[in-house]
Amino acid sequence: MNILPYFGDLCSRTGIWVLIATLIAAYSKTKISAALNTFMFFIGMLTGYYIYSAFLFGFFPTSYFLLWGSMALASPFLAAIVWMAKNNLRLAWILPALPMGLLLSLSLAVGVFYIHVNYIEKFIMYAVLCGVFYKNPKQLATTISVSFIISFIIKQVSPFHF
Repeated sequence: MNILPYFGDLCSRTGIWVLIATLIAAYSKTKISAALNTFMFFIGMLTGYYIYSAFLFGFFPTSYFLLWGSMALASPFLAAIVWMAKNNLRLAWILPALPMGLLLSLSLAVGVFYIHVNYIEKFIMYAVLCGVFYKNPKQLATTISVSFIISFIIKQVSPFHF
């Protein structure tokens, strides 16, 4: 019966939030609704979590609130990019690689001579995004290739290690 701690761990990691936000943005009707829906989702989650933590446990980490609040403020812009990645045929060759590359960077360990899957769940989320953004085999191959490059860049320059 380790399923509850497993889902608790899964939902406390960045990958699931990238997947949920990408799905919300990709399947919204318009670019503006993608931005608003994603922003409202993150503001609701952020507010709910920190109010819950403050009232129930007397715990309010201001630095984390500011970090995740700034991510919530950036979410409308990122949601618009995801919406264009899903709904624009020309941009569908490159833009889907952004959230896919982020998920790939969260799931893989990359060395000079090896690639190892650290988190299979996040790699499955990456595969889900491959299905979400699929247009044709050539487009998917290009997107996957670019997502590996983006993943490598994220690993090199990101100060955060989730």
